[in-house]
Amino acid sequence: MQKHGAIEKFDLLFHRAGPTAGQPRGYAFVTFSNKDDATLAKEQLHNKQIGTKNIIVTWAHSISTEEPEKTKGNVNIPALAMAKLEKKVNRESQIEAIEAKLKLMEGRNVDELEINKTVAAEPPIISLYQNKKPDSSINSYNGTKHRYNLKRNDRRRTPYHKHSLRK
Repeated sequence: MQKHGAIEKFDLLFHRAGPTAGQPRGYAFVTFSNKDDATLAKEQLHNKQIGTKNIIVTWAHSISTEEPEKTKGNVNIPALAMAKLEKKVNRESQIEAIEAKLKLMEGRNVDELEINKTVAAEPPIISLYQNKKPDSSINSYNGTKHRYNLKRNDRRRTPYHKHSLRK
């Protein structure tokens, strides 16, 4: 590598964790002192066989500091609401949010916020069905005793036959 030009920086990356910790990742970054040496090294080393493998030499894609970073929109996905990616909202920002909501509510008509008293006075519909017990005289098996509760003699007396079910 040094015979192609003066090397300014050489980074060989290794696995940091897992079963392959300490082993090379399979790629490296080489920074040459000048562009001509880098171009020469790229041309001469691309597809060169080293051991049993051919190496691939390409230009690294660097992030330009001259271009402003693109701002990513804040994506709020309700399904990921349980994931704690952000730190807890501090107390001051919570107070500010509540104050902003109160200011919005000040402009609204008071009649819009009143609860319908006829609905509020009645018990919820679901309470009519929650405590209702089924009638003990009728079971869920077509109004008869469940087949597993029948005595052995009361069960089918003849062997099962697919034609016996026809009426």
